Amino acid sequence: MAVQHKQDPIVLVIDFHHARGPEIEHCIADEGTDPATENDWSLLPFMALSDGAHLSTEEFSYFTLCRKGTSTIPETSLFGISCSRQIDSSLLINRSADVTRSTVQKAVVVVTDSPQRVGQLREKLSVVTSAWFAQRDFSDVDILKKFREGLVISPAE
Repeated sequence: MAVQHKQDPIVLVIDFHHARGPEIEHCIADEGTDPATENDWSLLPFMALSDGAHLSTEEFSYFTLCRKGTSTIPETSLFGISCSRQIDSSLLINRSADVTRSTVQKAVVVVTDSPQRVGQLREKLSVVTSAWFAQRDFSDVDILKKFREGLVISPAE
């Protein structure tokens, strides 16, 4: 029987850039790691921030990703859920120079090794994403870091 390697949850932020399209803005993972680059998750932004997400107040996407294997850890599937929202850019407290459109669209993503956990995360992810948007300051990701810390220390419910 193969030994399973536990993957701590990863929290990411996907931003829709007006010229480049969706891209990873933040990756909150184990210190010193960059799982999106290490595993070539180049399509993650497109899966997490789907076409038409701007047509609703809140949109969820579900997807799978591949975690590459190493000499000690087998390749495996990981499971993702994203919650997309948008805000009128005039409401932002810290508006970056990149913001040139009337709305800012972002997705908060959780990647986990448990498919059961994805369904359980939907409500928590909605609350956290809503609270992060309510700050009106996307440079402050403390709430997202604390969210990940809670996911890491709490076992799958």
